[in-house]
Amino acid sequence: MQLFCPSCHAAFAGSQRCPRCGGLLLMPHETAGADTPHPKAPPPPVPQPQPVGRIVVGAVFALGLYLGLRKFATGVVLAARADPGDRWSSLEGLATVCGGQVAAVSFGAVLAAAGRVGGFVFGATVGAVCGGLFLAAEILAGAPPLDLVLYIQPLVLVVVGGIAGVFASRVWGAVPALDMPIPDRNKLRSSSFAIGEPAPVGRPTAWARILVGALLMVVAVAAADQVRKGVQKYSAGMLKVDSVGQAQFITWQFAVLGVLVGGGLAGAATGAGARHGVIAGGLGGVGVLGATAARGEALGPISYWLSKLSLGELAPTDPLAVAAAVGGVLFLGLLGGWLGGSLFQPLAPEHMRKRLGIGLD
Repeated sequence: MQLFCPSCHAAFAGSQRCPRCGGLLLMPHETAGADTPHPKAPPPPVPQPQPVGRIVVGAVFALGLYLGLRKFATGVVLAARADPGDRWSSLEGLATVCGGQVAAVSFGAVLAAAGRVGGFVFGATVGAVCGGLFLAAEILAGAPPLDLVLYIQPLVLVVVGGIAGVFASRVWGAVPALDMPIPDRNKLRSSSFAIGEPAPVGRPTAWARILVGALLMVVAVAAADQVRKGVQKYSAGMLKVDSVGQAQFITWQFAVLGVLVGGGLAGAATGAGARHGVIAGGLGGVGVLGATAARGEALGPISYWLSKLSLGELAPTDPLAVAAAVGGVLFLGLLGGWLGGSLFQPLAPEHMRKRLGIGLD
């Protein structure tokens, strides 16, 4: 092995002393460490906006976008109708308002959660703040304070904001904080070499979670109308709906939230949330068809969904109606599974987790 003389700037082999000056020869890494200057002080950390500031900015932008969309929709109504007074009280007006709020909250949640860890918290908080402000504004504007749909919409905005926040944190991830200390060159370190590459380990399918999630989907769709009636009944008259269309819309919202929760439960902590959500959605869609066949008519949420797709005149057993119903449950299962897998990820591979010992430790 050749050793280096720092005085003569030459390398020699077979000796520990320099043949020219008699100095002690050094190993290559010791020479590089002797000439390496001391590292400079690390630069000051880049100032990061506080979470409260991000939430405030996202909420302000969401409110501004909603006001712009509301003004635009008002202009369209004024241009299309001579007397638009009954427009906002109809089901189409309600859908327009809810759609504008969803779009605005999604935009604000993306702004708040982009580049940060924990996008669901940022997005859901923006949705909660905007939902509360929208609710207060509608009540102050003269909306019936006992209208049930007013109190359902903030919950929907929280879910929508959380989904948009997760999407933003995934697409525009946070900059990783790297802690890379300079190695000590005066100490030899052995390098480890691996022969070949380890075989990739796939994520197993958690069938128990899938079955529970699919069962929850079927129960949510089948019992959504009963849940709405129970909320109205046991609220002592505080919550009510003004029309049959609003009742059907709220029932459909309850069913959508239940299917999303079922998909999230199926995909949580599996590392493959989308796959589990799709499988649970497929089983849930088959279960919904079974419940429809047992009842003899389309369930309330399915009937509302088919009417919005202009398929309300078809029989529940028609192939096109069956495809629309199963496709809707399948899509919501995929969305819920992806969200559950993104929020609740496995912390370690299966073989690295400590098993729970009962009286054996």
